[in-house]
Amino acid sequence: MSILFNEKTQTFHLFNDQISYIMTVLPNKHMGQLYFGRRIHHREDYSYLLETAPRPMASYIFEGDRTVSLEHLRQEYGVYGSTDYRQPAVEILQNNGSRISNFQYEGYSIQPGKPVLSGLPATYTEQDAEAETLTLILKDCVTNITLHLFYTIFAENGIIARSAKFINEGTESVHLTRAMSLCMDLPDYDYDFIHFSGAWARERYAKQRRLEMGIQSVGSMRGHSSH
Repeated sequence: MSILFNEKTQTFHLFNDQISYIMTVLPNKHMGQLYFGRRIHHREDYSYLLETAPRPMASYIFEGDRTVSLEHLRQEYGVYGSTDYRQPAVEILQNNGSRISNFQYEGYSIQPGKPVLSGLPATYTEQDAEAETLTLILKDCVTNITLHLFYTIFAENGIIARSAKFINEGTESVHLTRAMSLCMDLPDYDYDFIHFSGAWARERYAKQRRLEMGIQSVGSMRGHSSH
């Protein structure tokens, strides 16, 4: 189990004996997902996994560059606007009526164990050696809201626990109308989605759903979780 960061390529690699989770800072300083699956060998550069290409009828971030469109890139925490028109992971209503956010990467920290989610049911560790947690720090410079994205990878089994935390460091109040604990852009289609549903005394009631959608047609099933 380890969390590695390459300063030159701005890439994070979380892995244990079973899985690898790789993400990078995109050209617009948003966080992008590169790989999530079976454990792969660590490399200094995973830029070849970033799928940039000209696409018809797409909006682009940079003038003169027809390769970077957030609508077609897998992201760690999608926001509305800025060339991404899918369902966002977060929506913040500002006093001027705007709902557009621009959370850009500012830094990170790595700590042993798993932070406690105060007041919320969550997985936990009894010893710090059982897991390691990466915290990504992103900020919207207009609203001065800081976003912390937590990634805890456990030493055993292919498990990554995720959560998000918002801190309003601005001078105005805002209305947080949507805040998901994670965003998972699916790179393909034809998935089995298994989750626990139910009611009191039968909470661990497994349900299985068939997902047949790709990154370009995910709509409201982009892969967000509100749990």
